[in-house]
Amino acid sequence: MGEKKYPHAAHRQRVRKTFLQSGTENIPDRGLLEFLLFYAIPRRDTNDLTALLLEKYGSLKAVLDAPYDELIKIEGIGESAALLLSSLPEISKRCDGKRISPKAIYEPGEAESFVTRLFEGTENEEFYIICVDAAQRAVACEKLASGDESSVRVDKKAVLKAAFENDADSVILAHNYPKGEAAPSKADIELTEDAYRLLAETGIRLADHIIYGEGGCLSLASTAKFSNIFTGE
Repeated sequence: MGEKKYPHAAHRQRVRKTFLQSGTENIPDRGLLEFLLFYAIPRRDTNDLTALLLEKYGSLKAVLDAPYDELIKIEGIGESAALLLSSLPEISKRCDGKRISPKAIYEPGEAESFVTRLFEGTENEEFYIICVDAAQRAVACEKLASGDESSVRVDKKAVLKAAFENDADSVILAHNYPKGEAAPSKADIELTEDAYRLLAETGIRLADHIIYGEGGCLSLASTAKFSNIFTGE
């Protein structure tokens, strides 16, 4: 018996040819998402799954911003596709320089510029830790949690773990409110206070907690109402 042919091979070949001829910038969201799914789901038609994802999330960007734990629950996705899609935003940030290269952060304005670049265009809440060495260089920036457009949960132990692993002298916490102003909630203040105490016990300084919202950034350490958190008073 001859080798069984994959019934959708011709369609996939046509899509690849379109990419080569038209360029990625001219392909609509549906075509881009279907193309990505080709490589995570190699032996199945992905048309219906592409339509389902776009209907559920509304755009390609929203699909890619969805966390792995959410994507894996969607029928037909599978582990490989969920991992591929949820990894792409972080890969993109590294490629365009959002992730990290050693950069001096001496003033609050420099840290706020860094955070602004980190969160621009992000539709869901995310929480990062920026690790700074003794020379005031940002040497690592790790995403500790992803949520939806209105909430994100952070494990305080993850803050300490990231600071240790990156040999931080001090750290800056950063998170965003995609649909709201850069104003801290009660939970934000409590998290900041807990993180300060936890880090201080190990000799690591919590330098700031910066919130990014529709109106720009708010540095808690530079705000009189909250600055005492960072001195332990």
